[in-house]
This record gives sequence, structure tokens and C-alpha cells, in this order.
Amino acid sequence: MGLSKASLSIREAYGQAMAVTAPLGSVVSTTTAAIAYAGQAVVFATILGLIGSALWVYTLTRYSTKLASAGGFYTYGAAAWRSKTVAYYEAIFEIIAYSSLNAVNALTIYLVLSVIFQLLNITLPPYTLGLAILVGLAYPTIASYLIHIRRLLSYIVSVSATLEVVFLYALFVYAVATKGFNPAFFIPAPGTSFNAIGTAMILSIVSISGAGAATYLGEETKTPRKNITAGIWLALILGGGAILAGTYGLVALWNGSLSSLSNYPQPLLYELFKFGLPIVMLGLVLSINSLLASNIGTTVGAARVLFNLAREKVMPKVFEKVNKENEPIVATMIVGLISALFTLIPLIVTGSPENAFTEISVITSIFWLSGRIIDGFGVPFLYWFIGRLNIATLVIPVASSVINLIGIGLSLQIPDIFQTTTLIAILSVATLWYVLKGRYGKPGTLVVDDNNELITIDEYLKRYKQTATIT
Repeated sequence: MGLSKASLSIREAYGQAMAVTAPLGSVVSTTTAAIAYAGQAVVFATILGLIGSALWVYTLTRYSTKLASAGGFYTYGAAAWRSKTVAYYEAIFEIIAYSSLNAVNALTIYLVLSVIFQLLNITLPPYTLGLAILVGLAYPTIASYLIHIRRLLSYIVSVSATLEVVFLYALFVYAVATKGFNPAFFIPAPGTSFNAIGTAMILSIVSISGAGAATYLGEETKTPRKNITAGIWLALILGGGAILAGTYGLVALWNGSLSSLSNYPQPLLYELFKFGLPIVMLGLVLSINSLLASNIGTTVGAARVLFNLAREKVMPKVFEKVNKENEPIVATMIVGLISALFTLIPLIVTGSPENAFTEISVITSIFWLSGRIIDGFGVPFLYWFIGRLNIATLVIPVASSVINLIGIGLSLQIPDIFQTTTLIAILSVATLWYVLKGRYGKPGTLVVDDNNELITIDEYLKRYKQTATIT
């Protein structure tokens, strides 16, 4: 048994892309972090992030329109660089990025609850942190292997993501209706540093570019090159637009001095209190649901990376095991375990959920952006190989990669012992596994044809070039 071939449509591709984009979850997590850096200039930074994300999505869809991935982004890197070493490390980067993002979202659930309880003058029970982490990690893990992928993405994730979009656009409409439209919010305030805006921009890119997560569904999506590409663009437009609209609404409706915006840990939740407790509870429920849906999307993606690596003889064969719902059960459980480690170790080392959140957020950004750099610089090589290289497929992917490089530079501008040690440890373990096992496999060699059948990448590109020559 394997995955459910050709069982998904554009609706599920959109759901997977929106799950990781997580519009409302992004506003209460990464946008809040961006405000801490850029203050009221966060709207301008979000616009830059949306532009940067559009460049990345254009780059990604240069791949997805030509071939469907059997496992994840790393298949694209393998197609471009023709190197199993590059493919292996990009696959590891994907697994780490998604597993650590699960940890970030689980910690965010606790931080959101702590703000709400503080505003209500209620003391949080001591078990709340453990419960938030358990729910944040266990629910997405269990749901990802107990519920068939079509039902999971179509009836759970797609619906909740659309509700988030409606909520954020409603916030924008209300802000414009009551306060008027203020174009000054789209211009950075005097004195805002380039580094602050740049860091906030990168945080926005990490959220919005989650739209690319639909690529993991290549084997399970009908006419994958068409539907996955459409799902990615749809999520970028709706999800990215909602994040920008919600960010504008948050800044425009802020009652206090805009310079004080960065002093509040969850400004959106503070803002909702003026609408009454029912709206606050609605925002809280939708925010937590968004974070859980995001963890479902990342768990689905990371599990399929491990599943496909096992088929390529890089990971243990047991990772190929699927259940009666055709979900990779062992790979999914391993992702849940890795996510738990990324949550608990920072908590133990730093001693607080706030510090753990900050530390693991940086780790997530570094691995997320590193993989995108590999893919971005690879597009011109792939298009040259298939005889389709032009100005757009040369300039735009390179520009996207340069932006991501800047993002990594900003993430690493302040030395941090925990982050440095974590990076060294992850790379050391990954390299040891590659030496002992991975180099004997064939990472990145499997893709999916238009009939959802597995095929080697060499055979696929050979067919593609022959078809392109004939047409």
C-alpha cells in the first residue's frame, strides 16, 4: 500500500497551502514578532513581505508547472542541481523547518492563552503550558494519520482557513469604515531602521510563503502540475492578502500611541477587547484553530518527506508504512516526536516559554529560508537543462534567493549560544546519518508523472524534453 493516488483536487491543494500560511495564526504570532521590531512600520514591512513571497511563489511554480514532487521541495532542488547530496540536505532542512514550526505554534497557543487570562485577571493554572503543548502537537499528529487526507484538508482545514480570511478582511473593512483609509500606514515612520524593517519583512515572508506547502501532495492530487500550482497562487492571494488586511486593521484601530504598539505581547487580542468578550472569544478560538491547522499542514508535509526518503532508501523502510487511510503512520509519529523535542529542549534550556518561543523561531526561519535559497538559485539551471531559460526564469528566482539570504543574515546578526549549538548539533547528526546511510540511497530521484505514477526524475525529464521538442 501507498498514498492515495489522485484522490485530491484544487480544493485540498488550496487547503494544504492555506494551512501552513495560517493567516490569523500568522497575525497573532509572526506579525506580533514583526511589530516588536518595526512598530507601526509593520504594514510597510508586510507589503514588502507580500512582494517577496510573490517572488518566491513565482519561483516555486516554475518548478510545479514542470514536474510534480513525490516528497517535497527537495525534489525540485534535486532536479535543478542534479546532486543527491543537495537533495538530502534540503530534505533535512524541510523536516527541521516544519517540525520546529510546530513547536513555535504550540508555544504560541500558550502565549495567546496567557494574554487572554491576564486581561481577564484570571491566574493561569500551572498545567496550562503542558496542556497547550500537548494539544498543539498531539492533535495535529493524530489527526494527520487517523483522518484521510481528503477529508482532513477539504472539510477541516479549508473551511477554517476561509473563516480566518473572512475575519481578517472584516477587521480591515471595519477599520476603514470607522477610521477612514490612512495611506500613511503604508510608509515607514521616520527613524525606523533598515534592519528593523528587514527583519519584520522576513518574518512576514516566512508566514506568507507557507502557500508553497501544497507541493507535498503531488502523488495524491489529480493533474498535479495544474491543481497544485493553482492552489499555491490562490493561497498566496487570499492568505497573503488577508494577513496584510489584518495587519492594517490592527494598526489603524490601535487606541493608544502607535509607538506603544510594540510593548504589547498580543496587540490583536488587546484590540478585540473593545468589541466585547464574545468577539474576543471568537478571535481566540479562530487563532488557536489557525495554529492547529498550520501544524496539520506542516506535519502532513514533513511526514511525506520522510515517507519518500524511505522509498528512496535514505531513511528506514519502516517509514513507508501506511495505515488503512493510506496515511504514513510511522513517519507522521516521528514528525510529532521531533516537534516535541523542539518544544521541550528550548523550554528546559531557557526556562520560559517566551524565551523558548524566540529561540526556536529563529531556528525555524534559518532552515525554512535555507531550503528556499537552494530552490531559488536552482531554477535557472533546471530551465537551461530543459531548454526554457529566459529573462524571467533567471532574474526573479535569483532576486527571491537574494532576499532570503538577507533574511538569514538578519536572523544571525546577534550571536546566540543556544541557536549556534542547535544548528551545529542538527547539521552534525544529519551529516553522520548521510555518511552511514543516506549516501547509499537515492534522495530526490523520484517524481510523479501526470497520471500520479512514480517515475525517476531522469526518465521524466527525458520525456519532458522529447515532448517539448515535438511541440
